[in-house]
Amino acid sequence: MSEPLKIEALGSSGDGIARDRDGAPIFVAGGLPGEVYDAVTLGRIGPSSPERGEPACRHFGTCGGCVAQHMSASLYAAWKRDLVIQAFRQQGLQPDLDPLVTVPAASRRRVTFALTRVREPRKLAEVRLGFHARGSHAFVPISECHVITPKIASALPALSRLAAALGGFDEDTRLHVADLPDGLDVVLMGKVKALDVETRRKVAERAAEAGAARLTIGNDIIVERATAVLPVMRGHVELPPGAFFQAAAAAEQAIVSNVMAAVGKSKRVVDLFSGLGTLTLPLAASARVLAVDSEKASLASLLAAAKREPGLKPVETKVRDLFREPLSVKELEGFDAAVIDPPRAGAKAQTEMLAKSAICVVAMVSCNPATMARDVKTLLDADFKLDWLRPIDQFVWSDHVEAVACLRRSSKRKR
Repeated sequence: MSEPLKIEALGSSGDGIARDRDGAPIFVAGGLPGEVYDAVTLGRIGPSSPERGEPACRHFGTCGGCVAQHMSASLYAAWKRDLVIQAFRQQGLQPDLDPLVTVPAASRRRVTFALTRVREPRKLAEVRLGFHARGSHAFVPISECHVITPKIASALPALSRLAAALGGFDEDTRLHVADLPDGLDVVLMGKVKALDVETRRKVAERAAEAGAARLTIGNDIIVERATAVLPVMRGHVELPPGAFFQAAAAAEQAIVSNVMAAVGKSKRVVDLFSGLGTLTLPLAASARVLAVDSEKASLASLLAAAKREPGLKPVETKVRDLFREPLSVKELEGFDAAVIDPPRAGAKAQTEMLAKSAICVVAMVSCNPATMARDVKTLLDADFKLDWLRPIDQFVWSDHVEAVACLRRSSKRKR
C-alpha cells in the first residue's frame, strides 16, 4: 500500500509538492503545504490547510488562467515573491527582495479570448468565449471572470454574439479586448471568412451592443465610434489595434513610479523596448529620451503623444529589432541611464551591450523572473550593483509576476 503524500511546499506553477519514498517530487494540483493526499487518486485525505480559501470563480480548477485562487492572501503573497527569489537563486544570486506590490482583482484591462462555435440540434449556432485548460489546448467556455475589468466581464454575452455574427472563422482565431475610457477596443485575430455587406452591418450592430468603440478584423477597421486612446502618465496615446500595453493600470503606475525612482535625475535616457511610451512620456518630464522599439506604429503613436503634451523634454524614436540588432556600445554613448522592458524572452543581446557600455544606471522591468535573473547577472558581472528588486502582482492569481530592478555602477566606466 502506498504511503500518503504530504505537501511540503508550493511549486512555480502553484502545485503542491510532495515526495515519494525515493525523494522524487510529486506535483499535486491544488495541494497546499501541510495537507495530505492519497498517493494513487491524489485526492485529499484529512483536514484542509488553514491557508486554504474559497475560490472566487466557478471556473477555477478547470480554466487554466488562474492557479492560485485557493490560497490565503498571506500564502499567495509569499508564493509570488518566492517565484522571483527562486529564479534569481537559479543564477546563483541571493536578492534582497522588497514586499510584493499588490494589484486588485477585476483590474485586468486587456485580455485575449479563444473562440469556439457550438451547434446544437434545432438551435442556432452559438459562439462561446473562453480560455484553455491548464497545460492543455482543451477549450474551457467561461460565463464569468474575476480577473478582467467589470466592463469586459459584463460584455461577455454581447462579445459572443458579435463573434457569432462573423459567419465563419478557424480554430486559431482569437478575440483581443481592451478596456479603454471611451469603450472597448476589439480586435479579431486569425482567419475570418470574408464579410459581405449584410454581415458587416450585423457585426457593426453587435459591436455597438458590446460597447465597442472600435472593432478591427485583421487590418480592416469595421467600426470606429471613438478614437481608441490609452491614458498614460504625462499623456494620451492613440492605440494601434492590438498594440501591447500593461495589463493592469495599478501595475503600470507601480512600474512607472519605480522606474522613475531608479532613473532619478538622469538627463539623457534610452528607453529600450519602449512600445507605446508608457515609460518614455513620464521620463521625458525631466530627461531627453530616445525610445527604441520594433513596432513602427507604436512609436508613431508615442511621438505624436509627446508632441501634444506640453512641458516635455525632447523625445526621439528609433525603429529597431533589439533582438537581432541591439544598440551598440557606440550608440549607447552619452546616455546617463537605460530603461529596458523586454518581452518574456528577456534581452540577452541588448543587456550584454549595456554591460559593456559606460551607462551607470539601468532600470529593468520584466514579466519573466527567469530571464530577468539571467540578464541581471550579466550586469552584475560587469560591475553593476543591485540596488533593489521589487515584485509587482500584475497577473493576479496566475503563476506570472512582474518585477522592477534598479542596478547602478558606483562610477562612470571609462571606454
